[in-house]
Amino acid sequence: AELDRYTPICEGRYIELMRAKLGLAEARDEDAGLIQDLLSLMHQHHVDYTIFFRSLGQFRSAPDSRNDTLRDFFLDRAAFDRWAQQYAARLRAEGRADQERTARMNRVNPKYVLRNYLAHQAIEQARQKDFSEVDRLLALLQHPFDEQPEREAYAAPPPNWGKHLSVSCSS
Repeated sequence: AELDRYTPICEGRYIELMRAKLGLAEARDEDAGLIQDLLSLMHQHHVDYTIFFRSLGQFRSAPDSRNDTLRDFFLDRAAFDRWAQQYAARLRAEGRADQERTARMNRVNPKYVLRNYLAHQAIEQARQKDFSEVDRLLALLQHPFDEQPEREAYAAPPPNWGKHLSVSCSS
């Protein structure tokens, strides 16, 4: 209900982008509801958008799949399970292999984004004339969709001190 005011976002170009993020190759009438339900769940459970959508690529659509890693994003796992059943059925209706979908999703769901706390740390170091973190972030963000195992820490959720940090254009 809280996201009802955002209903217009599930129209036009936005719904196409969200279909891509969900790995849906074909347009269907029920997609807007599936997207809206997921966004509502994510909002209610304060789920990290970037990390979740990248992880969603690992969703398995077989009827017996539990997708426990994804369930763990939500306190109300039963609510996620209800959504996941609809999503799995939608994926199965397309008849594509999970691996194909995962590859498509990884091309549109970045693993790395410039989070405020990362920018803050780089700015603080740069103020001390140490630009090494700026250089690392630049290198990382030139390939945000690629797996970069040596930079895995940059894909982690923000630390508690950085969750409500704001970085302005004048920083």
